[in-house]
Amino acid sequence: MKESMKKYFGWGATIVVTGAVTLLIFFCIYKFSALAAAVGKLIGILMPVIIGIAIAYVLSPLYNWLRHKILRLLRKTFGWNTRKCVRCAGVLAMIATFLGAAALVGGLLALIIPQIIASITSFASTLPSNMMHLSQSLQRLLANNPELEQNAMSLYAQGVGYIEEWIQNSLTPSIQDAMGYISIGVINTVTFFKNFFIGLIVAVYLLAGKERFLRGMTRCIYAVFDVRWGNLIMDYARYTHQVFTGFITGKLLDSFIIFILAAVILNIMNMPYAMLVSVIVGVTNIIPFFGPFIGAIPSFVIILINSPIQSLYFLIFIVALQQFDGNILGPKILGNSTGIGSFWVLFSILLFGGLFGFAGMLVGVPVFAVLSHIFEDILNRRLRKQNLPMKAEDYAWLDHIDSDGQPVRRKPKLHGGKPHEPEEDNLSGQAEDEPDACETEAAAAAADTGPDAEE
Repeated sequence: MKESMKKYFGWGATIVVTGAVTLLIFFCIYKFSALAAAVGKLIGILMPVIIGIAIAYVLSPLYNWLRHKILRLLRKTFGWNTRKCVRCAGVLAMIATFLGAAALVGGLLALIIPQIIASITSFASTLPSNMMHLSQSLQRLLANNPELEQNAMSLYAQGVGYIEEWIQNSLTPSIQDAMGYISIGVINTVTFFKNFFIGLIVAVYLLAGKERFLRGMTRCIYAVFDVRWGNLIMDYARYTHQVFTGFITGKLLDSFIIFILAAVILNIMNMPYAMLVSVIVGVTNIIPFFGPFIGAIPSFVIILINSPIQSLYFLIFIVALQQFDGNILGPKILGNSTGIGSFWVLFSILLFGGLFGFAGMLVGVPVFAVLSHIFEDILNRRLRKQNLPMKAEDYAWLDHIDSDGQPVRRKPKLHGGKPHEPEEDNLSGQAEDEPDACETEAAAAAADTGPDAEE
């Protein structure tokens, strides 16, 4: 009676949970805009905490290394007890971490920003003369090609008409809203710096008490779930930390090296606006797959306005640089940190970039790698539970699975339509048709000795 009641209770709970999940999915689809607005508002409120978590996560390896070194130094020098050493080492490591990060970022900005300002100023001051030079070059080119000139004048007239229409219908009305846009931009800038400052404070608290936070989260996991699920969640958490740490640190180092190489080589090539272009190339290289193309397009346009010939040289350089990064530098630094193929890298960038914008393009690859690992682990557990092969190669040319759980493959056909016979099948068929040499000799010996035996 109790077993039947448990079975019925399990069925009822399954039906209730399935219905609740179905209603929740329908509600999310039907009220997607309102739900997205609510999630966006919540993210806006928690943005300082999110920034603080990101800062603490990036600085955590440096903080751990410094604290370990300072802890050993204090124990050897002063002979303090464990608690006092840990506290003082944590405070000193915290100060050294933030001072070192501030010095690194400040030094890079002090080195890069004046060069960027000089490049932008030079670009703005030489833009009219460069445009005039480009126009004269086009006129000389068109003067020698009447047909090309006629087509170009037609396109020019269409472009002028489109620009006049855009000025009348779009630009003039939008000038009235320019002050509103400027005020919104100022408010957004102030909000960003406010969130960043609060995020620094949150990062300090997180780094100072990260062991306590981790212990509390682990305790909650094992309190809510049973031991099997708790161990599984901890395994997934460790794998997530490994993937994100390897990907983020590797990608930042890779992009910094690309920036240094671009700055040095472009200056050697005497390329205009070398520092500005190097910063664009290095920053956009953080984005996997699409980053090089995103950075190359505006850089090419900037150089094209100044010198069309050098813009072609820049295209050749950027293609060679990205080939070096994709085939040599990137694999050396990142290795196989994500464990997913090129197609899924592209898919994850498109998916998360479309959902979350620039931030989604940055973290889409490691997030998808973690989800792919979890899905692969679930598949392997299900296959292992059914005593089925877990390797994907075992399902090549699969016809069916027999009663013993072994794959039975179909024979692939060649272009002529005849099935491909494996070599061992041919040998076995030959063994069935033609007797073995030992068997032939034994039969002949038996035939010779047969009459003697009868006599």
